[in-house]
Amino acid sequence: MQSLQTRDIPEVVKKRMIQLCTLLASFSKEKITSQEIKALTGWTDSTIRHDFWLLDLKKGVSNGYFTAELKSELEEKLGLKADSEAPKKNLCIVGLGRLGAALLDEDYFLESGFVIKAGFDSNLYRVEILRSSFPLYPASEMEFVIKKEKIEYAVLTVDSKNACKMAEKLCRAGIKGIVNMTEAVLTVPENVKVENISVVNALKLIK
Repeated sequence: MQSLQTRDIPEVVKKRMIQLCTLLASFSKEKITSQEIKALTGWTDSTIRHDFWLLDLKKGVSNGYFTAELKSELEEKLGLKADSEAPKKNLCIVGLGRLGAALLDEDYFLESGFVIKAGFDSNLYRVEILRSSFPLYPASEMEFVIKKEKIEYAVLTVDSKNACKMAEKLCRAGIKGIVNMTEAVLTVPENVKVENISVVNALKLIK
């Protein structure tokens, strides 16, 4: 079986394997078994076998997987492998309320391959009083700054009622991807990818 390119991996499989990478980072044992993966994730045996087969993982041993090697191979297959020589991708935070302000700490993105270049908010008071290691701007300057700083990705944390309007501005500015942390349903061009992360919606799914 030939190795898949990242774009060929089904989105649901990619999400599961990214979750597994995160779990493996904090797993203390040298080896991990399929049963331990099942216990950590709640996935079925068939799901684990299918995902590992699809990614053509080769790091298995008779009694499981070496944890560090499995994590490393997953990162390579998913295109998450850190490259110290590769330039980081530029990111901005749109919306500096409680949620957005909590993301102003650059340490949060330290190992992500992204660097925050700007923060935006329509409330000038927030822009003036909040402190960060990168510039904060009024939302009215968003399109100009995004183009000037070559920002390609955005985390959207504005009020849901303003989310669609802000998403339109981001798309006009040339943003390639948006992490939507609001409850709004965004309509964007086909060349812009949206990942929806809503705590409220997630709670509705598990209740």
